[in-house]
Amino acid sequence: MNGYDLDPTFLKKLFGLEGKVSDNAFEKVGEFLEIRIAKRKATIRHAGTVETESRFLVEGMIGMYYMGKLSRLYFPGDVFMDFESYQTQMPSKYRFRSLGESFYISLSYLNETLLLKEIPEFTDFSKSQIAKVRHSDVEWHAFTQMNYRDKLKVIEEKFPKFTYDLTNNEKASLLGVSYATAARIKKESTGKKPADKSGKLGKLLHYPFPAYVHTDAAEIEEQTVSWAFHFHSILRNNVEIAYYKEQKFSYLSSCLYPEIDIEKGVWISKLYLWLFYLDDLTDDLHVGQKAGFWDYLLTGVDNIMGGKPLGFNPDRITVFLNAFSDLATEFDALVSGHKELKGLIFSEVLNYMQKNKIEAEFKDKKTLPSWEEYQVIRPAFSGGNLALALCAFESSENFSSDSFDWKETSDLRVQAAKLIYLSNDLISYQKETDRGDFMNAVALLMQHKGMSFKEAQQEILNLHAETLEEFMVLERRWREEYKPENSGILKYLKQIKYKIAGSVHWSLSISPRYRKS
Repeated sequence: MNGYDLDPTFLKKLFGLEGKVSDNAFEKVGEFLEIRIAKRKATIRHAGTVETESRFLVEGMIGMYYMGKLSRLYFPGDVFMDFESYQTQMPSKYRFRSLGESFYISLSYLNETLLLKEIPEFTDFSKSQIAKVRHSDVEWHAFTQMNYRDKLKVIEEKFPKFTYDLTNNEKASLLGVSYATAARIKKESTGKKPADKSGKLGKLLHYPFPAYVHTDAAEIEEQTVSWAFHFHSILRNNVEIAYYKEQKFSYLSSCLYPEIDIEKGVWISKLYLWLFYLDDLTDDLHVGQKAGFWDYLLTGVDNIMGGKPLGFNPDRITVFLNAFSDLATEFDALVSGHKELKGLIFSEVLNYMQKNKIEAEFKDKKTLPSWEEYQVIRPAFSGGNLALALCAFESSENFSSDSFDWKETSDLRVQAAKLIYLSNDLISYQKETDRGDFMNAVALLMQHKGMSFKEAQQEILNLHAETLEEFMVLERRWREEYKPENSGILKYLKQIKYKIAGSVHWSLSISPRYRKS
């Protein structure tokens, strides 16, 4: 560290003042600064104390802790301080700790005041540091929205020589994953993103955030198929198993929940297989039988949730209800009997089924809903609402429906559900109309408003673009200033983005479900 000798050129770059302050001024600044060394794992400042200095990290890596959890990293070149505490001189909520032997330059609150008074050329110093802190906040907000695999790459790129041994709890809180996922993280290459096979529509449905696939997607598929075939006979033979795998149904959950614990990921995959099978079976039933099929299922599921006997059901319905009962029992075990969470998720499952029954009634009557009716029921029977509600299951450890974090993402989830069904309707239009199914936004505009296909498609694309902009306006509210206490909201925000981008990625690039034969 002494090799730096507070060289003016070095300090200009560190402070971001190139071209703004002369070398002569920097020759004088050394008396106001202090060089410090922090040993590995050393606490630099405790939470509950007032921030009294600006710190400019030269070498090493610093961690910020909030409520005992590692919330943020600082890399060489960063300013690490609690700016709010520094300005107000109120106690800070955060602790700073060195994660490896670190060197930094300190400028105390008192010395900054003297510096500005005695060296007039440093008038813009405070503004420069504020700008640097704000820019760093924006960069860290972007970091919070990355997949954990990309986060690991960023850390390695920022400080490749750094050898740290974070605990699994520290990895989990920093990367935004569960303890179980953090414990499985390996140092090997994380692999390449899948090739883009989305075609023209994929370019029109582009999002400013990426899609990912769970690293254990193949294992999740195998466990799901085994459950559906060996335990419940939902899949009845090798032909149905082959169809399920060819369609990559299990990979939908792996696209929507790419960071989830594998145990929870398998549970969601089982639920989705159950729902996909019911959806496809409904399409195969004769007109007049579709709503009755959902009546059987709704009555049975309601009885299961209420602890009532199932009574008589046709054999195939009994198979589906037994599988659902198994899912409900397993869910209890996964969330340790969390009644509020179970109520949220399974009420959304029921809502999905109820709206599917409404869709089935329209098909039985060979009628269509109005455009207004469709927009009300579509977020539910598209599966969008359910997929977003399962964010709570993904983060079940500390979930509360009354929590600030969950409530604050309500509007984001509404817009996300709309994006999911609009994109799905654009993608699935051709397949559905080929089989005479007109329960689709594009088809309904053509039917009710007399539009051509191109006009209706463009109208839905425009609505999708408007909805995406509304979503991004809400998202930008949390980008302005990074605060560790908002980490729960940022985690939900990232998970919501996964649902939006993941549903399109699966539909266009992974599954052949909506491709022309």
